[in-house]
Parts: sequence; structure tokens; C-alpha cells
Amino acid sequence: MSGLKSFIALSMLLSAPLFNVRGGADDGVEFFEKKIRPLLVEHCYKCHSAQSERVKGGLLLDTREGVLKGGDTGPAIVPGDPEKSLLIKAVRHTDKDPQIPHKDKKLPDAQIAELVVWVKMGAPDPRVTEVHPVGTASAKAKTWWAFQPVQKPKVPSAGDRDPIDAFIVEKLAAAGLKKSPTADKRSLLRRATYDLTGLPPTPDEVAAFLADDSPGAFARVVDRLLASPAYGQRWARHWLDVVRYADYHDADPKARTASCEPLEAWRYRDWVVESFNRDLPFDQFIVHQLAGDLLPSPTGEAIYPAGLIATTFLANGAWDRGDADKEKMVSDMVDDQIDTVGKAFLGLTLGCARCHDHKFDPLSNEDYYALAGIFYSTHFMENLGAKGGEITFKRVPLVPWAVAALRDGQVLQLDAIKAKLTALDKLSPPVATNHPERLMLVKERDALQAGLPPPYPVAMTVQEGGMPGGLFPNIQDVPIHIRGSYTRLGPVIPRRMPAFFAGESQPPITQGSGRRELAAWVASEKNPLTARVIVNRVWQWHFGEGLVHTPNNFGLLSEPPTHPALLDWLAAQFVEDGWSLKTLHRRIMLSAAYQRASAIPRPQFARDPDNRWLGRFTARRLEAEAIRDAMIFVSGRLDLSPDGPAGADVGALRRSLYVQTARWDRSNFATLFDAANPDASVEKRTVSTVAPQALLMLNNDFVQVQAAELAKRLLREASGDEAARIQWACQLLFARPAHAEELAIGHQLLAKSGQSGAADAWRDFAHVLLCTNEFIYVD
Repeated sequence: MSGLKSFIALSMLLSAPLFNVRGGADDGVEFFEKKIRPLLVEHCYKCHSAQSERVKGGLLLDTREGVLKGGDTGPAIVPGDPEKSLLIKAVRHTDKDPQIPHKDKKLPDAQIAELVVWVKMGAPDPRVTEVHPVGTASAKAKTWWAFQPVQKPKVPSAGDRDPIDAFIVEKLAAAGLKKSPTADKRSLLRRATYDLTGLPPTPDEVAAFLADDSPGAFARVVDRLLASPAYGQRWARHWLDVVRYADYHDADPKARTASCEPLEAWRYRDWVVESFNRDLPFDQFIVHQLAGDLLPSPTGEAIYPAGLIATTFLANGAWDRGDADKEKMVSDMVDDQIDTVGKAFLGLTLGCARCHDHKFDPLSNEDYYALAGIFYSTHFMENLGAKGGEITFKRVPLVPWAVAALRDGQVLQLDAIKAKLTALDKLSPPVATNHPERLMLVKERDALQAGLPPPYPVAMTVQEGGMPGGLFPNIQDVPIHIRGSYTRLGPVIPRRMPAFFAGESQPPITQGSGRRELAAWVASEKNPLTARVIVNRVWQWHFGEGLVHTPNNFGLLSEPPTHPALLDWLAAQFVEDGWSLKTLHRRIMLSAAYQRASAIPRPQFARDPDNRWLGRFTARRLEAEAIRDAMIFVSGRLDLSPDGPAGADVGALRRSLYVQTARWDRSNFATLFDAANPDASVEKRTVSTVAPQALLMLNNDFVQVQAAELAKRLLREASGDEAARIQWACQLLFARPAHAEELAIGHQLLAKSGQSGAADAWRDFAHVLLCTNEFIYVD
């Protein structure tokens, strides 16, 4: 057994491909803008900037050059090494001198920790100088590609080619590159099935596709997969990455309280699944999440449950719910909402304008607080004004008010009766069990209990009305928070949309919070960003890389699209098609670009190693959830039942979508395979290749159980012939028959492991197959 395990570990470690993980720099700049710059401005610029009356210690902290050069005692930081950085020692007040800020004004521990994180990141700092000529950013923004209206470009002349392919072939020709041939049918079916459902094709599905040589065979496969309930489950997971979804705030069940445990978040997850499966137009998908509580019920009912549930998007955010400063917590909640709305729907880093004008994009500090007023005028938390009271989520019944009120009244009556019975028990001596008063109370209690309806469903939602007990308890415009702090308030800013994008002459918001107006603006076909952003996301989730490589940021710091005309054609067509995601899937997947093989001659690979010009399909590893689901699926035990609360047991047989995620739990199977961090909007998952992944596949109990169950399936479903079972295993896991050399290796492994019996031998063989790259990669 030990020799076989060594073989598995070595085969994974030696054959695992290496990845160039894009990203990091943009994340660092955003961290600087949101955390570090405001800190430096508030606590350090008075003594260490060009505007200081006297620069202390010769240290300037208002430019990148100043930080790196340092002051009289040397460089302020050593990028990547906080322990050797004088600035970190100074803010920790490790020595009597130097100390920043000086004397008794030490920074809070949380801010010191943020500085340490920043230095560890390499101290990313976009500041070259703090002098910005008036109008420079706006002049560039006026011609920036993403801020221009979407115009449907003319398709290049390419005979009878699909429009997508016409645009791509034009770019390939300009680069002097050739395209790969079409992928074989088995690879194509496996690719499409994982893409749309997150599961492998069954041997029957493979056989049916191979036997269908009629025109439109692959189109029928795509339609079948889009009609599968598994499609919504697969694509909901993509969207949940973007909206920082979590089932729980804390990882430890014992630590969960009402304020940290979004018990009803799963209803939002199920709404997303259902919306994708019924192809809810994406513009309506946006409106529901921003203002669903304000939508009328399509059936004329008094309440619209789907609309209420959809707004969980705004409530289920990442913030410090244990913060003793409740007003700061609320301002952080509002910032999270603005930031997520900007990234998810618009590809804009709106949150970077919280403390100052955005340093790159045409977003002012006033724009930020105009939007903040909309969210401060939205009621999403309770007990803000209660002294010592625990802050809780806003929960709203999903039944008519009269039904909820009736049950609530019955519960109050029942509680009162139980309290009276408890009081009788505490008397000395206790009241006898046959005492008339006790008997009457027991009779009333039992009658109420028998007639009590079951608990009614509730949604973690938002509603109009401000935050009772907070700084802004009503629907109202709010003032600028100077340097992002609610303790220093500036002029009041009327609620509106960002001026550069929505214009200077917007109608005033006079009724309600303004979320209705926000939703209408974001979801408008005239908005230059919305359609481009979602089309780019869908492209990325099919190809592994978007036409724009920073899906959450289409601003001036982003890299322009590799195929700008194609992106605009897709965005315009998407709107013409009624904002239908399923139609967009069909267009992309029926293109020759999607159906190309991943193999390509080495000289061509050398000229386009990142597949920038889409001459081939890029092979990629499955996500953590798909790896887990596929292991259970090929063992024949995956529970495909939809909906309902998430379970805590990773060993359960439901899809990974229904295994709970906790915001602070970063130590599980999914995390090891680069699952999304729900602390913030994730535009694209990183792909790491590290030894612990191989060790988990080798030693984890869950993996070993799946190997044992797969072995049982092979023994049960295939004939007693060893070769037939090896063939069946390859069909289940790889959608192809075994090669001759694989048969030989399989026979060898079975012979070496056969000392402890057939079941153990086949378990070891199944374990080897589950650990292969071919099983967890799609090409």
C-alpha cells in the first residue's frame, strides 16, 4: 500500500502543470486606496508631508518615493518584510524614538495590522506625486473605451463564419497565428458538460453523442445541458463568488450569534439557482437584487417573496459585526454595499472614493456619498440604538402580514402562559399539580400549542426607511464623511448616481431611498458598463480568461480588452436578445473558438503562450466544488436534490453548493483548491499548484471513501473481467476507453495491491484514477 501511495503522490506532484496566476497588483492598489492612504492622511500627513509646517525626521509619507527613501534614519519600509521596516517599528512604538504618531497617539492595533499586511504585499503604492493637474483624469476618461456607449460593430467579412469567429480570426491573422483544429467529440462533450453543469458526462451521454452524426448534434447537447437543473447550480456558484456569498459569518458554530449568523442566506442562493434555470433576463436579475422589495408581485399577491429574497445580496456582506463602534460598523456595511454593487454590475471600484476623489476613475468623493445616502436610507439591521443589545439582520416574513401577526400573537400568549407556570413552580411550597389555576393554565397552553401554525418562512432582506437608532435613522441625504470617518462630517450631498456616468442634471430623488432609481440606472441598456461587464464574465467562465482580464475593474487602471470589437458586438447582441444568459451561452459554445482543441504546435504556443488571441482552447483545472462533486458523481452516489439550508458536513453527498461556507473558515478542502474567499467580491479564482493538494488527495478520508465507493461500483457494474472493469473506470472518469498502456499499468497495480483481496485492490486502483490530472482537468 505504501508503494502505491507514493506512486500517487509523485505522479500528481511531478505532472501537475504550473500556472501563471494573473492579478495581485490591482488588488494591492485597491488595498492601499481603501486602507493605507486614509490612514496616512489622517495620522501622518500633518508631520510627514509636503504640506507640513516642519517635516519631522526628514520623512515624507505622501509619495511613494518618500516612503522608499525614508528620513534621517533610513528607508521607512523594506517591501515584503515588515519586521525590518522602520515604519512598522515606529507605529508599534517599539522604541521610545521614533514613534509615529508621536507620544500617546498610538494607532489602533487593527490599523497597525493593516500596515503590516501592506508591507507584506510589497507595499503597493500608486502615488508618484500628489499633484494632479485639474481635468487630467476626466480628459482621459472621456475617451476611455469602457465609458463609451456600446455600439454594435460591423462583423468582419469572413464568408459564412459565425460572428464570434470572424472577429477572432481577424485578430489571429493580424498576429500571424493559426488556429487549432476542432476538438474530438469526447473532449468537446466533457468540456461542455463540466462547463454548464459542473459534472462529468455519463457513459450513456458519451455514447449517444458519438453516435449522432447529424447536423446540430452539439447544439442539441448544449440545449440539453442548459435545460438541466444542474446548470443553475453550476452557474449560481460563479455568481456567488462575485457577490461575496457566505452561509455563515463565523466558522465556529459555537461562536455564532444572531448578529453573525445569516441563517436565511440560503434562500438567496436558491433564488439565484432558480433565476438562472428559468433564464431571468439579466437586467431584471439586477433590479431584483437592488430593489426587489419594491417590486410588485407578478401574481398580484400582497408580498413578492422572490423580490424580498433577492435583496439578501445587499444584506449578506463582509464586515466586522463584532465592532463595538456601531456607527463605524454601519458605515463599513454601506461601503461594502457600494463596493460590491460597483464591482459586480459595473466593473468600477466605487469604494475607492470613500475617503477622497478616486485617484484614477471619474468618481468623486461627492459621488460616493450621493450613493451612500441611498444605502443609509435603507433598513437592513436592527437594534442599532439598543445599549448592549445585539445587532441583528433585518428579517421579513415571506407570508402576508396578517398570517405572521396571528402566529406572533399566539407565540406571545404561549410564552406568557409558560412564564406563569414557571412562576407557580418557584413558589414555596410549589403549587400542586392538580391545583385549579395550574390545570387551567396547562389546558390553555396545550390548546394554544396544538393550534399553533408552523413557523413561517422569513428572508434576510432590506427595506425602505433608514437605520433606526443609527446616525441616519430616516430616508435622507447624508454628508460627506471627511477621510471616511462618520465623526467628521462635511456638506450634505443629495442622493444621485455618479455624475460623470449619469450626467450633471439628474432628476432629484424625492421618494424612497433611491434604490429603485439606482437599479434602473445600473440595468439600463444605455449604461455603457453593465452589459459589457456580464458578457465578459460569462466569456471568462467559459474560456478561463475574460476579453478584459480584470472583470471587476473596467476603469482606467484596467488593461483594455484583447478583442474590443468582439466584446462590444456580444454586449449589443446580448441586450438585443433580451439580456438572456442562456442565449449568450449558446452563441459562445456554438462558435468554432469554443470548440477548438487545446493542443497546438510548440512554435505557435511560444508566440502566444497565454492564448491571448484564442487560437486554441486553454486547458484548465476544475474548481474545488467540481472536483468534489465529480468524485461523488463517478462513485454513483451524488445527491442532486436542490434547495434548502446548507449542511455542515463536507462528507455529505449533496453538491458542494449545498455545503455551508463560513466567512472566516479558510482551512477546508475547498480553500485548499482555491475556492473563493467570501470576504470580498472575487472576480477570478486563483489557481495554485502546491504539495498539500496532492497530500489531501492521497490521505483525506473523504477522498478515500469515494475511492472505495467507486471500486464497489466497478465491481458491481462491470463484468468479472479485469480489463472490462478498467475500461469501465476510464469511461466513467475520462469519457473515453482505456489506452493499451493504461490497461497494462492497471493490471500491474491490481496485481501488486491484490494481496489483501479484490476489494482493496480495486479501491487502490480507483484511488489512483481519482488522483490523476486527467480527472481534475478539462481540455
